[in-house]
Amino acid sequence: MRRLLFALIVIATAMAQDARAQSRATIVPSVSMGAVYDDNVSARAQGDAGQMLQMRPSLEADFESPTMTLISLWSFDMQRSNHSSLNMLDARRHAMVDAKIRSSSFTTWGLAGRYDRADTPGDIDFETGVLFDRLNAQRWQFTPSVLRRVNERTNFTALYDFTTENLINEGHNTLHVARTGMSRQLSERSSLSGEYLGRLFDDDLFQHHSHAMLFGWTRQLRQFTSMTIQAGPRWTTYRGLVPEVALSLGRDGRTVKTGLDYSHGETIILGVIGPVQVDTGSARLTVAPTRRVEFGLRAGASSILTLDERAATVYRGTALGSWTIAGPFTVTGSYSADYQLGAIRRNFFRDDKVLRHVIRVGLTIAPSFSRSFLPPDEAARAKGVSR
Repeated sequence: MRRLLFALIVIATAMAQDARAQSRATIVPSVSMGAVYDDNVSARAQGDAGQMLQMRPSLEADFESPTMTLISLWSFDMQRSNHSSLNMLDARRHAMVDAKIRSSSFTTWGLAGRYDRADTPGDIDFETGVLFDRLNAQRWQFTPSVLRRVNERTNFTALYDFTTENLINEGHNTLHVARTGMSRQLSERSSLSGEYLGRLFDDDLFQHHSHAMLFGWTRQLRQFTSMTIQAGPRWTTYRGLVPEVALSLGRDGRTVKTGLDYSHGETIILGVIGPVQVDTGSARLTVAPTRRVEFGLRAGASSILTLDERAATVYRGTALGSWTIAGPFTVTGSYSADYQLGAIRRNFFRDDKVLRHVIRVGLTIAPSFSRSFLPPDEAARAKGVSR
């Protein structure tokens, strides 16, 4: 990850020298300090409550020019608890980088990478949020992509996504995803798309793959509000012919943002052999009455079915808020509840029902340092020097 980030920064610097307009680099060092109350630190039927003090140093570095954008973030968590086994100087790690390079007016290349490590595996199982016992787990993700504008109304996209995750000292689960498709703008408000989606599931015991042909329709219902429907047949080596569906309805307003999402698909889950079938629905609401205050609500449910017919349903909800007091100082707070019915890893659960509540309160200090760069010719003219 460090080599990848260094390479992208070198590319950004080289391209900035040839840019015909102003470029900007921003660095945001920050530190978050907070208290956490978790009434079920081990995510078990009869759990123990825990109080934790956490500190999270982080560093965000962004670069923007007419031909390239680069966003990167690195952070880690230090933690102290009333449970001595949870006292860690490196309880969590997170790193991400996302770069887009416009090589011409028709072609944009993308490269994204992400690394996560945590002692709560559910925190890095983003799609399902399955509750696990406290175990060290890690996840790597790498995604190159390309967008090609064929003409004013037609775009071609291609993407490859590599994801591997594992519980420390246990086997790996790896997912390879390939997407390629075309989209056509029918009008100012609607577009159609066709896409091929292929997945390869690879673990220590088996390999499975699937292939899907998806057809999509996107419609802008009104200002800030749009709907997307994508569906098609998917053929798998483990269940034959099944549907693949993704629905999304969202509003991205200035002060109010809302969204509803549903998907019927497949993925990998930490510590579970082979692909799992997942039905996921979620709802979100964000309200920003002022530039300094923001509130949000999140709710979701996931139904999971494994290859050996083990099933679980996970319900989750979160309420959160933030207030920027002044300058770089922001106070945050959140409450989340998770309820899991069913056990897909029976050796970790004493019962098929697990309930967990978590309360977090924290203070973040995040000063921002930004600098603009003019191209050499423009910089010389600004100084009254001809070149």
